[in-house]
Amino acid sequence: MLGIPYLETVLSIVYSDSVDILNDCQSVICQLQATDKTKALLEVIDTCSIFQTLPDVERFKRGVLRRERIQSTGIGHGVAIAHGKILGIHEVHIALGISGEGIEFGSEDGMPVHLLFVIASSPAIQLEYLRSLSAILRSVRSETMRSHLLSLKERQFDDHCHKFFSMMESQEFVWFGKNQVR
Repeated sequence: MLGIPYLETVLSIVYSDSVDILNDCQSVICQLQATDKTKALLEVIDTCSIFQTLPDVERFKRGVLRRERIQSTGIGHGVAIAHGKILGIHEVHIALGISGEGIEFGSEDGMPVHLLFVIASSPAIQLEYLRSLSAILRSVRSETMRSHLLSLKERQFDDHCHKFFSMMESQEFVWFGKNQVR
């Protein structure tokens, strides 16, 4: 058990089937080689094929980098959630870059980032974007979940990580606002 009752409840309701994410996770997850913020952001966007379906990937990259120059998206505890808007998409696109070494991101707590989420959305789907962001924030505030995500290379996926990555792969984050979870 993860010790995260609301997450376990939601995951068991919404994602009851196990998905073999090991065979297709590269569309939404990558192991980062970059050691600086800009290169890491670009690596996630270039490596995770989920972003290749965007109408203008280069414009999205510029938007993410512009947003990052305004204020760091490092939220602390080794997590950053970078984001950018792009017209012409009808669903939120999310990918995760994992850095074993850590990347200096200018986070408030001064800690390097090991989990770098990148979100693409459109102004037309702002509510879905906010629900997606909320789901990620609630998931990664748990030390246990962060540890699970960081240890992907060292160990087998457990059931909850399978479900988390199933959520990432299917890009189905809207469920979070549809269920009343305590």
